[in-house]
Amino acid sequence: MALHKDFPKSPYAILDPDIRWFPADEDIREQGYDKLLPPLVANLRRKVKAWRDSGYTGASPTSAALLKWWFQAEHLLPMADGGMTPFQYYFAQREAVETVIYLH
Repeated sequence: MALHKDFPKSPYAILDPDIRWFPADEDIREQGYDKLLPPLVANLRRKVKAWRDSGYTGASPTSAALLKWWFQAEHLLPMADGGMTPFQYYFAQREAVETVIYLH
């Protein structure tokens, strides 16, 4: 199993649906990616990406406000030394929340 050459190092980076991890060697990506993942998964990831890129067009005002607050606002957490550190959701968490709202 290998990662796409453009796969980001950060777990927070927004992933393009075309550079996802999949359960095979990277050489197979061009020939058999569609056979390794259910088509629904790849199609849904593309649709959610387009929806995210559009600013969540069609979401209810409450859902859009929550999505923007969760993923675009700065959130600071207190540290043991009294300082503050930024909090951010991992991309997989963000995509899961976006997908549930998109499907609803």
